[in-house]
Order: sequence, then C-alpha cells, then structure tokens
Amino acid sequence: MQNVKIIDAIMGSGKTYDAIGRMKKKKGKFMYVTPLLTEVDRIVKKVPKVFDPKISYHLDPMTGAYITKYKRDNLLINASKGLNMATTHRMFEMLDKSDYHLFEDYDLILDEVIQPINILDCTKDDIALAMKQGLIVENPISHQITFTNSNYKGKFEDLKRFCNSSEVIYVNNRLLVWTYPPEIFRHFKSVTVLTYLFEGSFLAAYFKYYGMKYKIYLPNQAKEEEVKKQVKDLLQIYYGSANSVGDDYYAFSKNWLYKRTKKQNVKLKKSCENLIQRNFKTEAKYNAFTTFKALKGELSGKGYTKGFIPVNARATNDYSDKKSMFYLANRFMKPEYEKFFKSKSIKLDDDQWALSELIQWVWRGSIRKGEPMNLFIPSKRMRELLEEWIDDIPGEVIDQELKVEQDMAA
Repeated sequence: MQNVKIIDAIMGSGKTYDAIGRMKKKKGKFMYVTPLLTEVDRIVKKVPKVFDPKISYHLDPMTGAYITKYKRDNLLINASKGLNMATTHRMFEMLDKSDYHLFEDYDLILDEVIQPINILDCTKDDIALAMKQGLIVENPISHQITFTNSNYKGKFEDLKRFCNSSEVIYVNNRLLVWTYPPEIFRHFKSVTVLTYLFEGSFLAAYFKYYGMKYKIYLPNQAKEEEVKKQVKDLLQIYYGSANSVGDDYYAFSKNWLYKRTKKQNVKLKKSCENLIQRNFKTEAKYNAFTTFKALKGELSGKGYTKGFIPVNARATNDYSDKKSMFYLANRFMKPEYEKFFKSKSIKLDDDQWALSELIQWVWRGSIRKGEPMNLFIPSKRMRELLEEWIDDIPGEVIDQELKVEQDMAA
C-alpha cells in the first residue's frame, strides 16, 4: 500500500458523483466497495466495464448438473482477470488473508467506513479453558491469539475461524477483540475512503492502531457551509415539554432504556403519537423512528410503527420520503472498544462518533432532498450535539489537504 486518502465531505456534496467521474476516466484497476447493493447497481450502470461479482450457475457438461459459483468465488476470479469491480462492504469483509495478493495492482475506493473491529462473544472462563487446553496461545508482544489445532471440532470452532481469517487480540487478560486484518489495506495499490467526520470513526482509530498513515482531504467546505445553512432552515427540531424525559446525560442510552418500566415506555409512545397528531401532522407513511434493535417493539407506536430505520443506517435513499423523524436513542461506544484502543494510547471521541452516527441517520429522511423535515430528538445530549454541528459553519473556505501525521504520532 502506497497511500490512504480520506475524502471527508458532507453528505450531498457530490462525493459519489465525483468518484464516478474519476472511475470513468481511470486507466488502472479498481474495486469500489459500498454498503448497499443498490449503490453497486448504480456504479455498474454508470461506469463502463465495471462488474458485480454476483452468484452464477454453470452447467457441467460431464454430469449435466449446474455448479454454483458464489459471490466470493466470482470476485476472486474477476480479480485474477484484472477486471474492475463494484461490491458491498459485506463481500469485502469476507475476503481471507490468502486472497489479498490478487489486489496488489488494484486501487480500493471505499464508500463509507467499514466496521473494522468487534468484540467476540467469548467469556473470560471460556478464554481460560481454551488456553488451559492449549487450543490458543498469545503472542506476548502483539497479544495476538493463534489457534493451534487446525483439525479441531467442538465448542471453540467459531474462535478457530476468527483466528484463521482475521486478527484476534487478547486485551486486559479478559477480552478477545476481532479486528479486520490490516494486510488487506496494505496489499492494495492505494486506498481512498469517501466519508464524513472520519476522525470520529472506528476506522480512523484502527488505522492509527496499526500505524497506517493517512491524509484527510477537505475538498469543498463551501458546500458544507451551504448544506448546513440549508439544514438550519429546513430542519424543524421539536422544542417542548416532551423533551424533558431526556434531560439526563445518559437518557435514551441502551442501558437507560432497558431499565425503564412498561408504563414509562407507554408514556413515551404516547408522546410520539401526540406529536404526530398535534405538531407534525404527517401521515403514517411519512413518519419514521429509530431506537436500539432489541427495543424496537417496546417503543413502536401508532402512526410510526412501520417506519423503523435501523439506528446505524447510512448511505441509502430508501427513506427520503420521510417527513417526520423520531430519534429515540443516545449513542455511546462500548467501553470494550475504548479499552482495546487504550492499549496503544489511542483515545476515542465518544461525542464525535455519536454525532457522526446521528447525522447519517437524520440524513436518511426528506431533508436529503432539500425538503422540510420534523425531528423529535428527546435526548438532550444528542440534540445539543446536532445543534452545535449545525451552528459550526466553516469560516474560511479551504480546498487543500489536511495532514494528520501529528495525530498518528500521538
């Protein structure tokens, strides 16, 4: 890998449009990776000679039976032929270390950040047992876990699979963390990430953790100023008594919501229903809400139940007809992630991450089309993060790269 570029530009500023223009003119090989299949289809239609490695079926002339070639198989076949491709984050994350050599002449264009780290579902006792049985060993310097028995069948098969295909790190003598193998990024000729508020993402912390230098480019701050002014004019944030339930700093966090009684949740649903009837006055088909997945049923109410949008939604136009949005969440990083990155003195910014997640969700609604939109966001913390972002208008327009090597050394 020669370089990593971060195109950090606000939604609606034309990042994907510009990328399509560059891909049309590009002479070298590239792979475009996006969260959604609809975006894959868009790239294939817009850019000549770009292939989507779909499932295919081939007739075996010897047996007369059809042979299935799965997406990963076709992606690797296309790579061996040097074809340009567009695929999903999910497909990209399924690549194994043995596949990486196929991409040494490819430029990677990553539309939106991937989730490069996850906590494995493995208890402290299970880890101790696997170590006692000699199934896993820890590198005392890197703390990476290696699974020792390639023929193993049993309780720890999932752990074996993660160790063989990814990196599993042992943290604080109690935690197993799966991270996406950094080798994939190092094998590509170059990496370009299209996103917004990159420094608040896990991918930024991941690059720092593995010592991968990157440069952030702010290509169009004039457009950011324009978009924020438009948001300020069009976004109708609710201010009223219904917000009082969210005054506590942790109100609407996952733990806070789990502890609420059924009666309290009924009251919250009633508040949302009243807002639709008395304030927003929008039909049910134009209303949407979010909360944490496990609480979806608890907080669904009349007039908005069918409009659930996952709390981590991004990069989709499927909800752009929604005129009234209910954000019933307060986002905090899992403390396990902070412990992991702290092992290399990398500090995560909870507020920046929460803001980024919130903006991406809000942008799913009708405001992305430049139309007015109502927003109920009872969490005082999340509401104030959004207000501060809207009011933080860039001063002098900058059209140059922002180097962050100083951050890498921090």
